[in-house]
Amino acid sequence: MKQMINDLTLGVRLTVGGSRKSWVRLALQGIGIGLCVAVLLLAASLPTAIGERNSRGDASEPVSDGTGPPPLLVEAAHPQFGADTLRGRYVRVLAPDAPVPPGIDRLPGDGEIFLSPALAELLASPEGELLRPRFPQKVVGTIGQEGLQGPIDLLFFAGDKTIEPSEGGGGNATYRFGMNYGGGGVAPILWLLSVVGVIVLLFPVLVFVGVSARLAAAQRDRRLAALRLVGAGANRVRLIASGEALAGAFVGLAAGFGLFYLIRPLAAEISIEQLAVFPSDLTPSLGLTLAVVIIVPVLAVCTSLFAMRRTIIEPLGVVREQKPVRRRVWWRLVPTIAGAALLGSQMGKLNETDRPDQWPVVLGVVFLMFGIPVLLPWLVERVVFRIKGGSPALQLAVRRLQLDSGTAARVVGGVAVVLAGTVTLQMILAGVENEVVVEQTRKVDNHVLAVTVSNSAEGLREALAKGRGVREVHELVRTHGNTAGERPNQSWVAIAIGTCAALQSQITATNCTDGKAYIAPGVDGGADVTGGTELTFGSPGPEQTRWRLPAVLEQTNASRGGVYLTPAAAAGLDHGDDFREYQAVLDPAVPSAAEHARNAIAPYSWRTSSYYLGQSQLPEVERVFGLIRQGLYAGTAITLLLAGASMLLVALEQVRERRRPLAVMAASGVPRGTLARSLLWQNGLPLVLSTVVSVGTGIGLGALAIKVSNAEVAFDWPGIALITGASMALVLAVTALTLPSLRRATGALGLRTE
Repeated sequence: MKQMINDLTLGVRLTVGGSRKSWVRLALQGIGIGLCVAVLLLAASLPTAIGERNSRGDASEPVSDGTGPPPLLVEAAHPQFGADTLRGRYVRVLAPDAPVPPGIDRLPGDGEIFLSPALAELLASPEGELLRPRFPQKVVGTIGQEGLQGPIDLLFFAGDKTIEPSEGGGGNATYRFGMNYGGGGVAPILWLLSVVGVIVLLFPVLVFVGVSARLAAAQRDRRLAALRLVGAGANRVRLIASGEALAGAFVGLAAGFGLFYLIRPLAAEISIEQLAVFPSDLTPSLGLTLAVVIIVPVLAVCTSLFAMRRTIIEPLGVVREQKPVRRRVWWRLVPTIAGAALLGSQMGKLNETDRPDQWPVVLGVVFLMFGIPVLLPWLVERVVFRIKGGSPALQLAVRRLQLDSGTAARVVGGVAVVLAGTVTLQMILAGVENEVVVEQTRKVDNHVLAVTVSNSAEGLREALAKGRGVREVHELVRTHGNTAGERPNQSWVAIAIGTCAALQSQITATNCTDGKAYIAPGVDGGADVTGGTELTFGSPGPEQTRWRLPAVLEQTNASRGGVYLTPAAAAGLDHGDDFREYQAVLDPAVPSAAEHARNAIAPYSWRTSSYYLGQSQLPEVERVFGLIRQGLYAGTAITLLLAGASMLLVALEQVRERRRPLAVMAASGVPRGTLARSLLWQNGLPLVLSTVVSVGTGIGLGALAIKVSNAEVAFDWPGIALITGASMALVLAVTALTLPSLRRATGALGLRTE
């Protein structure tokens, strides 16, 4: 045991106690592994960040279960301001010991309000000028972090003495704050995007850990050969090599932790509310932190030892068993075939409410990603052995790749995994964006503000009609029925009842007369029904009523799916659980007419909610997807820079190893330009092959993943071209940075030998 520790220590000393080249090599290894460690720590922090965000949200939820008179009444409100949705609660204190929600030190009294920092900033800015009339209360404090889900939450707590207990003794009665919802889970399409995203972004990180651990392997082998010369055995040499790998891994861990804590404060700058977290939330759990600390050194050591499997380190030199046999392809295709089969087995199983089995999707993506670096060495070997003739520069590059194609394939294999993962995510994002855009453009672009009344609000219609830019106000009745024999989650049907004028503010209907009935497609309208379908209303029991839809339902487009009935068509319908909705027709010539109308009904606060049908969400959708793409491009740029560093170091190492043959060729009259172009071919050929494989794999994986959700396949060709072009530019940059080393190697001093 002591001898093993001594050998490992010797490997560390050789790494940190060598020449300037050793320090440069160690620094490059530390930077490469450090970037990977930082990404792994960010990924390990996501469960904690999501958990902290959800727990703070649950802690602010009022609980109505209790006995005796309620100490507090709470009414929730979600006012709209442009494309933003505010969250707030109006409270009325009934007892001195009333519970206080997290984030504030006391409950607001009547006419008082607590604001989140983001909402206070919005109200103080010029953009919030039209929002200020809705908050006439006196600001008495700021909501702290423990009461917010994220740093950009638009949240408020306001006091209102007009709140009355809800009928039945429940509803708004509050006895404490803090309710555990148990996590309802994310939407299925977001689940698919998350699963694929985590795999395709983390898998390249593990590849680059191995690539970074193998940097400057030739120099290491020469050092180990010198140790064999002074009497070290083969087993001791491997232990010493493990010590060198551990040194680079530990430096990388230190750099990774430093980089992680350096970039963690940037989490507060995320402008997407659902993704924004406090920097303190990005703290990996102890178990995941230990996993990263253990996995990275183990992976570095295993990669280093695996690289030595075909290298015989003898006292007088290093013998590489380059190609005892030609690489076989059959087992390299197994991961790709298995991954495609696993994803194909889940095709069409993801919809609005259901999602497929998790492990087939995860393993399918992993196998397809793993198939790229496994297949690439065979492909590079086969291609370079089939290239005959060409320019002298091409022949020099091909000959070098024929002698050692594995090193080039390993380096560009990491780039290929990054490209494939990026293309896959781009396709999924394009598919999801298309679905959202189609849903948004389906909505009728009429300038109507829909105001829903949840409680008694006398005079609301008159107040709304006085709003600036309001032309007229119509009343609509909304209810829902249930179809017999359908699945429970698809049995309900949305129904809207109103005059032709009221319906035309919601649907596209020509020649509307009293007695007509319309149906609009859309998942938000419930189950698909036809004319004459029988519906039930109310809970099962003696009070449940039945009613049959009109025989003729005209197809129409609407802002919301469902059935739309004129009063005569709804004759005989007992809609006891309905609610009223006012439709304010706005003048499009009045700027911000919707906000002026909302300000007109601001005194009704929590009693109403509104939705502007003419509010286009497409700019917000484009902004969100644009930010996601920027994050994707940033992650891809980091991994490509890491790949470029790996390629550069390998290229410099090969120039240094071949400095005497290069100097001899230069002295024999071979132009330096020919040698430079040979380096370009040497770097470019493997990368071109990897680009073809990665783009093809990424498109195939993206198509399979989208088909799992039974959606239309969409291609983000500009994004694919951008990433592919960046990879090609990487070759030119690496070659350009290698030229100074090539010039020095081809000088007269390069002819000297020892």
